[in-house]
Amino acid sequence: MKLKLFRSATVGVYSENFKLLMDPWLVDGEYFGSWSHFPYFDLSNNLDEINSFDAIYISHIHPDHCSEKTLKYLNKNIPVYIHSFHAKFLKFKIESLGFKVIELENSKRTEIGKNFFLNIIAADNCNPELCFKFMACADMTAKGKGSQQIDTFAIIDNNKQCIVNVNDCPFELAKHSLSTISKNYDKIDLLLTGYQNASPYPQCFDNLNKNQKIKMGEVVSNICLDRSLNYIKTIKPKYFLPFAGTYALSGKLSKIDKLRGVANIDQAFEYLESRQSFSKPAKISYEQIFDLATYETSDEYIKFNKDDYLIHVNKNLSNKIFDFEKIDNISFEEIYDLAKLAHKKLLVKKEIFNINLTTDIFISANYKKIIKLGHDNTIDVIENDKIINNNSKYVLYKTNKKLLKWLLLGPKYAHWNNAEIGSHLNFYRKPDVFERNVYGSMNYFHI
Repeated sequence: MKLKLFRSATVGVYSENFKLLMDPWLVDGEYFGSWSHFPYFDLSNNLDEINSFDAIYISHIHPDHCSEKTLKYLNKNIPVYIHSFHAKFLKFKIESLGFKVIELENSKRTEIGKNFFLNIIAADNCNPELCFKFMACADMTAKGKGSQQIDTFAIIDNNKQCIVNVNDCPFELAKHSLSTISKNYDKIDLLLTGYQNASPYPQCFDNLNKNQKIKMGEVVSNICLDRSLNYIKTIKPKYFLPFAGTYALSGKLSKIDKLRGVANIDQAFEYLESRQSFSKPAKISYEQIFDLATYETSDEYIKFNKDDYLIHVNKNLSNKIFDFEKIDNISFEEIYDLAKLAHKKLLVKKEIFNINLTTDIFISANYKKIIKLGHDNTIDVIENDKIINNNSKYVLYKTNKKLLKWLLLGPKYAHWNNAEIGSHLNFYRKPDVFERNVYGSMNYFHI
């Protein structure tokens, strides 16, 4: 087998008789326009190559893995393989774009081409107890009905070489599923693992000043690299390739791109290579090929160039317009009507998942009025932010009013988690402590 790195998590695997494309995101502007590539990928001039693949594997629903803006250009006759999830959001989304979707059972090695095997494993191994412990929002009555976590990893082999692609899977959750690899596969030639931070922290947290954001960015960067290192130490591949989740913030957010706290690829190679001795880095640049039979690359590796990156961000990305900026303005009264409907759904979900909050949530969108979601399950409007300052325990969300309309209308338009990942939400929290249930429960705040 051979592997070609296109961009971020998008790679192609080539065997003698079959070609598989994984997680195609090749068009700038995912996460409502805030995520773009460096360097730019010209899909129009490479469409014949992308459409030559025999199948597509999509690991999960996040738009840098399941990119609607990319998929709409691809040949709809190419079958798409996904995990058989408990909820069918990913299946329905891909089918709505015109593709045939094939769901694979958890941890079932399947021959999808001649001597070409795909094995998709849920991060939680379809065990709601693991998901509940990690995310605290699993339906404990749904055992045996598929994964309730969105992430999957894949094992690809041709009876000779073997690739493990863990992309965005949280190691803390997926480690329970990794035993499948050692039990069923003699050796791993190449591990693909994410290594960057794709969250709004620290760049979107107003508790921190610029210097604090830079400092915390370094901490977060090392945490992400340590997760990659844990995968390497657990799986023990012959080679590893840090990939996935690589992007540059665009539009108005380009000014905070440097505060994200992410290692560049060369820093990742150095960090991961220096902390273990049994796995070597597969140093390939974008659009280069790594041969798993010879462990050789098609071209000389090109190091990351920070100056070229900054020029690209400032010249080509900073003026991009976000998707939601194109819609009409909306009055606060309309927003609040939507919020009251969304609040009813939120209360239902909190009861189902037994979520009890001790933290109030405030939502500000450049109106004079602010929406308050009380920890006591109330919804109200406040007109003076001094009330917020006098509150002893709260999280303040700040966002664009047009995006807020989409968020309240629901996932068909926008999802709170995608807005977070896209850095479209700013936060101020008191105390400055992460409380998972606050951010998790907000994902249900829509009609």
